Amino acid sequence: MINWNLNKLKWELVDMGSLNGTLLNSRAVNHHNSGSRHWGVPMELANGDVITLGTTSKIYVQITSQTQSQIPFGVGLASDPMAIRRGGRKLPMEDVCYYRWPLPGVDQFGLFGICDGHGGDGAAKSASKIMPEMVASILSDSFKRERVLSLCDASDVLRDAFSQTESSLNHHYEGCTATVLLIWADDHENFFAQCANVGDSACVMNVNGKQIKMTEDHRITSYSERLRIEGTGEPLKDGETRLCGLNLARMLGDKFLKQQDARFSSEPFISQVVRIDKASRAFALLASDGLWDVISVKKAVQLVLQTRARYGTDGEDTNIAEKIATYLLNEARTLRAKDNTSIIVLDFDTNSRISLCRPEFQN
Repeated sequence: MINWNLNKLKWELVDMGSLNGTLLNSRAVNHHNSGSRHWGVPMELANGDVITLGTTSKIYVQITSQTQSQIPFGVGLASDPMAIRRGGRKLPMEDVCYYRWPLPGVDQFGLFGICDGHGGDGAAKSASKIMPEMVASILSDSFKRERVLSLCDASDVLRDAFSQTESSLNHHYEGCTATVLLIWADDHENFFAQCANVGDSACVMNVNGKQIKMTEDHRITSYSERLRIEGTGEPLKDGETRLCGLNLARMLGDKFLKQQDARFSSEPFISQVVRIDKASRAFALLASDGLWDVISVKKAVQLVLQTRARYGTDGEDTNIAEKIATYLLNEARTLRAKDNTSIIVLDFDTNSRISLCRPEFQN
């Protein structure tokens, strides 16, 4: 059964107790006790998802716009679990990408994010639900909201949201990266963007041809992260590339590891604010490490510009951001990405709109 979740504004797939089982992107979504006839847990659907009914019937999901959107820029999402080898079985999907525009009760603000889970997808799913709620709750305070708008800086909001999200998570043996891009508008059709992250899911922006790095790499091999760890009084040894088996030193969740080793942190890196005026040919690209493992930031920016130029002249009423995200995903697949890959593209140089959508299913 496929339902529209009014709270999440997402289409969801629910297995109603099928005997033959249901797969979403090669992963079982039916109840673990296949003979119990119990309903499975609702699973969010996205463009490109593949639903397998029984052993042979496949349904390909394509979500298209139904009504005109209120999002004043193009938004594109694409993801794929990928496989270790070409033609092999898909990896378990532990990435979650999401967006909320506008945030509940704060019409000028929206949040776009990616969480890349490890040890399972539980922490990523929880964080992707809690983070927008925390940001919206903080901004519902008129004093804090007006302070962001007057100072053009949301650092305190993002820092508090990460802290509250971390406190709300109850995942001791699972964790996730978290990269969020907060966008807000002024009264003159200009936008402002500020990013916060823990982990290695990255965000880059391009404004009037200028490339702007919005995130910091928190892998153990990162020079800046090794300096932070050195500041704790317990520096890493030469050649040491993992901490308690993980290649990341900052994440959400993983409460057990953080109790064992104080060098782990959930303190986010927070970027400077980027102003995007209404005449700007700007875009933002967020992606999990599956993309960055096979495509450099410079190459990704070039691909976005090339794809936008190609589709921007076809005269069709289309969401160019969605095409860009799909093209980048296909490139990562061609280059044999061996990790879950999730991509969000925000295109401020288009009249494309996203809003309530309806899915189309193709056998």
